[in-house]
Amino acid sequence: MLYKHVVIKPLSTFHSLNKYLLRSMAQTPPDPTHILHNQSGQVTALATFRMKEGGEETLVSGSNNGVISIWNLNVYRSFKTWQAHSGSIVWLGALDDRPGYIISQARHESIIVWNEKEIAVYHLLVNHEGFCKCDLWTNIIAIPAEKNSVHIFSINHTSSLERTSTLKIDDGEGALMVIKLLEQRSKIATAYESGCICIWNENIVLHRTRVKSMPTCLGHHAHRNELLLGTSCETLYIFNADNLTELKSIELTNPGLNAIALRLSDSRVYATAGWDKRIRFFSARTHKKLCVLQIHEEAVNSLVFIAGPGSGLLAAGGSDALISLWDVYSS
Repeated sequence: MLYKHVVIKPLSTFHSLNKYLLRSMAQTPPDPTHILHNQSGQVTALATFRMKEGGEETLVSGSNNGVISIWNLNVYRSFKTWQAHSGSIVWLGALDDRPGYIISQARHESIIVWNEKEIAVYHLLVNHEGFCKCDLWTNIIAIPAEKNSVHIFSINHTSSLERTSTLKIDDGEGALMVIKLLEQRSKIATAYESGCICIWNENIVLHRTRVKSMPTCLGHHAHRNELLLGTSCETLYIFNADNLTELKSIELTNPGLNAIALRLSDSRVYATAGWDKRIRFFSARTHKKLCVLQIHEEAVNSLVFIAGPGSGLLAAGGSDALISLWDVYSS
């Protein structure tokens, strides 16, 4: 009779193995809940808005050839599409107090306010030739101008914008790269090609600091009073939003972020995305990386959380003409 040689392993070894397997399973990246195929080409901007007062948020996208699309997320199809600009759309925004209204910004072109019938009700020519995008909070919009200036407008009527102030910094800081309204009408963050970051109160610089690489995107966590800065290198910076004290820096695997989005429904997580095609989720409290998602074949240009049942979805738009939808850490 032949006997097989059996090695009896200690019970603790099996417990350790079981813990390892459970941990590995827990860290397996999820699949997207759905992928939208944008027939208009590369997705260069995303935003959410409500078609009617009290209605659910839906998704609107802009493409590199100037087309705006509104998506029905129940059937995962676009139900409205129109040619908004002749060039690439770099930013989209929506007015909270005027359902159905969308604001679009095209590179080297104009700002246009659209009503619920896709009719342009206001045009504003923009002479900014860089890559900076607008930012909107309630009825205040910050618009890049010239090389490194910012014009602040109040949107009291959709058929007109009233300029309230202009922010202008030294020419030596290079081109304006990012604007962020800090959910307080008088506080604005700006970042420049040189690595300079400023906090403004109206048109006065309150605080200034500098990073070693070029800023590319900004996020603001109002409850924690933190400013999140993405750059062209591998570093993600966390600053105190009052005085620009650096609180933390996070080293990423690959350089270049295009977008940062905070989940506003609970402010517990935020996401980043950029040149390496990956989407990363972080804890907003500890800034610990939670997971890395990869489905896009080209750079991810825009991120937005969509409010809805639970904590909502994350939408990511890429240069591969795809919009991926993710339901991650929603409970």
